Amino acid sequence: MDIKPKVGVFLFTAGWFREVGLQGKSSNLSDEVDEIASTININLSEFAQTSFKGVIFSEESARNAALEAKVFGIDTMIVSPLMWSEDILLKTILKELPGIPVIFCNFLPYENFEKFMSFDKMLKGSGTVGALQMSGFLKREEFLYAPVFGYYKDKNVYKELKRHINAISVSKSLKALKVGVLPYRCDQMTVTYVDEFNLHKLYGIELCYIELQKVKDAAQSFSNEDISSFKSLLYSKGFEIEVDERNLTEAIKYSLALEKIIKKNGLKAMAINDVIEEMHDCFGLRPCLANPRLSDYGINIAMEADIAASVAMHMLDQYLKCAPFYTEILCADIKNNSLIMGHMGYYDCINSDPAYPVKIISDPEYKTTDRFTGAACTT
Repeated sequence: MDIKPKVGVFLFTAGWFREVGLQGKSSNLSDEVDEIASTININLSEFAQTSFKGVIFSEESARNAALEAKVFGIDTMIVSPLMWSEDILLKTILKELPGIPVIFCNFLPYENFEKFMSFDKMLKGSGTVGALQMSGFLKREEFLYAPVFGYYKDKNVYKELKRHINAISVSKSLKALKVGVLPYRCDQMTVTYVDEFNLHKLYGIELCYIELQKVKDAAQSFSNEDISSFKSLLYSKGFEIEVDERNLTEAIKYSLALEKIIKKNGLKAMAINDVIEEMHDCFGLRPCLANPRLSDYGINIAMEADIAASVAMHMLDQYLKCAPFYTEILCADIKNNSLIMGHMGYYDCINSDPAYPVKIISDPEYKTTDRFTGAACTT
């Protein structure tokens, strides 16, 4: 992620251990557990902004840590009993931070056991008791959580934590996501339907329906200078143009129109219903000529008004920092364990193989039936 997610780090040990003297001055347990907690926080700080108040061992310290995390504005929380601890510590955190996603960890203090272990060393490893106990509480109270288990110095543990944290941050970012739909649902493929009200209720995603005429008006508003500038951009990217001037010019107009509307409406994804007659009657082509600037903006475009796919593409883009593309499985080769995949429409040319030039060709599906042959990218 470009901006480090904010994470509350809540690490517990039992207040009871201190009350009965098991973590007294004669024992190094407290110092050793504090050192483990510090190491965990340092490792997390490499990929997250952390709110961390040290080891929590009382209801008061739990509440103070939670209140500080609330002010900090955490996206998620990591909770872990480093040694056995009372449920009240976790319950206090959850009460003060309702609705915050939970990553529940069992950090092991040892990579392997000695043949003989002292009583203090056994207690130091009692976090697993607390983890089993607290996970039962979480399940009974119907809290959803992601479990992570492993040695506290193991880099793979932190890789797994980073994946969970980044996924939660992407999920949170959906609340600001606006998806353009041009112009409305696809009747030919009802599987692409979504309940937009439920989509907004669950994730905060807003749909923006775009009128065909508004796109057409935008397309016809561009000057010869605008069109020439875009054509120069295509040549600068090494695109090989195999359509005539008339059809290329019209395709460029609609690529510029989509860019203008996307920017005006603050869209980060779009689902185009490219198979309806109304679009082809209005535009005279399918608007699918790739715009390199949309790649720079991080815009994801799906066809067939597939809103769910456009959202999924946006999430993959945010999570992996790698542009996805819209396709479908056409056929399978069982003997050689392979698939043929492909789909006509808009492709982000950032996905092209640098060993092969991107070619701009006539739209293979509509070149003989639309008023214009259209222009699409292939390699």
